Amino acid sequence: MTAMLPRKALTSAVRKVIWEPTKNKAGGLSSQEMFLIVGQPDTLVHEVLFHGTRGNGKSACLLMGFAQHVGKGWGAYWRGVILRRQYSALRDLINEAEKVFPRLFPGATYNKSERTWTFPEGEQLIFQYIEKASQYEAKFHGQQFTYIGFDELTTWATDEIYEKLLSTLRTAYQPTARQPLMPPKQVRAMTNPWGIGKRWVKERFIDGKRNGEIECTIKSLIDEDGNTVEIEWKRCAIFGTIFENKYVDLEYKAWLMNIADPMLREAWLYGNWEVVDDTAMFARVWDRDVHILQPFEIPAAWKVDRSFDYGQSTPFCCLWTAEANGEAVTVGGKVFCPPKGSLIVCGEDYGTPLTPEGKQQKRDLGLLLSAGKIGARLKAREVKLQTTVLKNHARITAGPADNQIYNGSKVDEGTAPTVAKELEKEGITFTQSDKRAGSRITSAQIMFERLQATVDRNREKPHIYIFSGCKFLTRTIPDLYRDEDEPDSVAKGPDDHSWDALAYRLTWKRPTARVSYGIMGH
Repeated sequence: MTAMLPRKALTSAVRKVIWEPTKNKAGGLSSQEMFLIVGQPDTLVHEVLFHGTRGNGKSACLLMGFAQHVGKGWGAYWRGVILRRQYSALRDLINEAEKVFPRLFPGATYNKSERTWTFPEGEQLIFQYIEKASQYEAKFHGQQFTYIGFDELTTWATDEIYEKLLSTLRTAYQPTARQPLMPPKQVRAMTNPWGIGKRWVKERFIDGKRNGEIECTIKSLIDEDGNTVEIEWKRCAIFGTIFENKYVDLEYKAWLMNIADPMLREAWLYGNWEVVDDTAMFARVWDRDVHILQPFEIPAAWKVDRSFDYGQSTPFCCLWTAEANGEAVTVGGKVFCPPKGSLIVCGEDYGTPLTPEGKQQKRDLGLLLSAGKIGARLKAREVKLQTTVLKNHARITAGPADNQIYNGSKVDEGTAPTVAKELEKEGITFTQSDKRAGSRITSAQIMFERLQATVDRNREKPHIYIFSGCKFLTRTIPDLYRDEDEPDSVAKGPDDHSWDALAYRLTWKRPTARVSYGIMGH
């Protein structure tokens, strides 16, 4: 028999609960409970992404992840920072902290000008914003944090700021009798599967992993005695849903369930990472099932050219593109006859270091090759294509390239070396691309129209297709966003080099007279 507390005593007991994690009605741990547990010293996971639907209590957990170690004996060495991309976005978190911290920690004070909470034993939590990587030096370089929190991680377009802040995750704490454990240094990030940085966040935390699965990597370092020490670094993603959160009112849940945009509803109500963010440039007209083709031999009568975006410290990209002439081809037993002028991107070489598993080692990192080495690599790739999908094309037309490959062409009466000249020595030639004012808008408009015509099966307009092997291009297109200052053009960003190579091709006019060919590789 369960003893019942008198109503007065029960009320008093309930009032002592200032905040508690949500409970899993089906049994087991809730997402919030899991989040707090992996922040404990004996069950520590260093990097955690708390993702899922809207209204699952992510932001409150970001505060409580820090608060659970206040008063535990680390004092000023337990120091945290919670970040948003812009200052205005911090207000809700600051307001939430003002509601609970004074009740949880009597004596805690908040400095509004510095946006810093200081707790009775010296712990500190700072609210800060950082929009550009260039702000890192002034705001964070040289600082030490044991708790770093990112709210709405996908609002940062790249992982550059995230990686830079990781360098501040350190401490000079020395164990004491009261607290013999080191502070559980940790990075915590919250997000929905929506926003300009969706791709890099998904690749880092979601792809190939189950919910709650802990990924372990070994990091080697040299200690002060010159010995190699191996440190285990753990990372995981925790999924949370609004249906766990009893504090969210029914009206809000109903609103989420009735969002008219099906893609937004999938992301915000179900936390689905696979939906295409319709704030992206081509989201409304991109369909992988339609635009991506399995490779086939390009007919001899279709013209083929190469286009190129140069990079050394950043990736370069060369695309081989076929232009259909209205002739049909049989693919997998089915007749494929795109309208005349349709483009089929049939080959790609993206110059970035890869892991043994074929994944990119680091976003926007180039191979640091000389122009001659790049030319030799592109030639080898082209020759290989000429044994497979381009078997019917012994000659490839020189298409457009990033015009910076001609830099230096007017030095020393034209005798100075240029990237273009070094590429040509390896049999890879290009022509000038259209870089006039407005060309970025034009290329985006052409792409949009071609994608739409392909989806609509419009026979009056040229289509665009991409072979499945062009993995960087097919991965990039759904995640291209509009430029904030020029909304009808694609925003510049990391790993957009395959798009740049394609954009040059979209605005290029194939010469009708004499064309320049690369040297044959056979």
